[in-house]
Amino acid sequence: MFFITFYILSSVSVMLCDNISNEYNREQYEQNPAVKILQKYIQIDTSDLKNLELSTDFWKRQADELGLSFAVYRPRGLPICVMTLNGKRPELPSIMLNSHADVVPTNTGKWTYPPFSGHIDENGYLHGRGAQDTKDVGVQYIEAIRKLIRNNVTLDRTVHITVMPDEETGGSRGMLPFVETEDFKSLNIGFAFDEGYPSRNDAMYVSYQDKRPWQAKYTIRGNGGHSSIVKNGNVIEGLQRLINNIMEFRKEQVQIMTTKDANDFGAYTSVNINMIEGGVAPNVIPKEIVAVVDMRLSVTADVNNVENMFNSWLNELGYNSTVEYLRRVEYSPATAVDNSNPYWIAMQETMMELGITVDAIVCPAASDLIAIRSKGIPALGFTTKRNVLSKAHDINEYIDLNTFIKGIDVYVALLKKICNLPDFSK
Repeated sequence: MFFITFYILSSVSVMLCDNISNEYNREQYEQNPAVKILQKYIQIDTSDLKNLELSTDFWKRQADELGLSFAVYRPRGLPICVMTLNGKRPELPSIMLNSHADVVPTNTGKWTYPPFSGHIDENGYLHGRGAQDTKDVGVQYIEAIRKLIRNNVTLDRTVHITVMPDEETGGSRGMLPFVETEDFKSLNIGFAFDEGYPSRNDAMYVSYQDKRPWQAKYTIRGNGGHSSIVKNGNVIEGLQRLINNIMEFRKEQVQIMTTKDANDFGAYTSVNINMIEGGVAPNVIPKEIVAVVDMRLSVTADVNNVENMFNSWLNELGYNSTVEYLRRVEYSPATAVDNSNPYWIAMQETMMELGITVDAIVCPAASDLIAIRSKGIPALGFTTKRNVLSKAHDINEYIDLNTFIKGIDVYVALLKKICNLPDFSK
């Protein structure tokens, strides 16, 4: 497979579709079978990994209804669901449709509607954690298969719908160990789709490479004591130095970002301090404070330079302060988005037939696709969400149900094309 290590933005010049607007009222959405399934899925609180067993039961019911084979693998204890629609030519490399069941935690008190209610409002928005990331995508997959079966459409290639348990925390108990197993190899994956990034315009984004996530926990130590004393080496002094260094680097990256195209996510490194913990009482100077830094490296960032930067920040803290890497991905392969990739060509042709523009981008975040691509499997991140405000990981996450429903037909068209490609693997 041909890999690209620089940023590309390619677009298919096709007719733009009209902006998506709601075509149904709330009562009609509430009676839509696909919406009902999405509601039930949202109502499973998979921010608690204990509830993954409920998610597994949910997916088994979907598979049983459609007569799909269903298997559960547990390479590190957590359940990985695999639903399979057999193709007419099972010897051909199969197609993988991947999503994840786990979702990030919620701050329930900040939400307009309970985050695991699946509430549908008057605008046709379904509210809930996972509505955009990515329970909607998993349900779109199964509904696309349902339509194909209902219409007696047969496919040459086998399709595997896979559901991972821990993408949000890095996949260490899900996709990462799974791709190393014989069970995964037996699926004979030739190409994979996974979650994508929503667009704010008429185009649909297709990501061919993920940025590399680095997450580090700085434990900053200093002199503690009674808060009436002004001490040198106060732990807050160290925290301030760390914050200043990170924000200075962040300012440099923002400057790079402002000189690039809005879709050129791979050109800059994002960095945020997402957690600060410390202190024992209002009148006690803490001896220790923890700060967690989340960085997504640009495609050109040198990992040695990044590590040196992290270490230089540490050296300024002193007092036996430490840094621990919670996640550190040094290599993120790219999938070709040119004429060397027949899957990409098939996708372009399909979207052109649908009158939809697609833009190939570097994903600003990271997904399970890093592990899949590391095995030499071409894989694209894709979502049918366009003209959408990204609410992933945010309060009041929601999905426009008209966008959700229309997206099912996009997957139907893609599967008809890609799953009937000839054997070109030899």
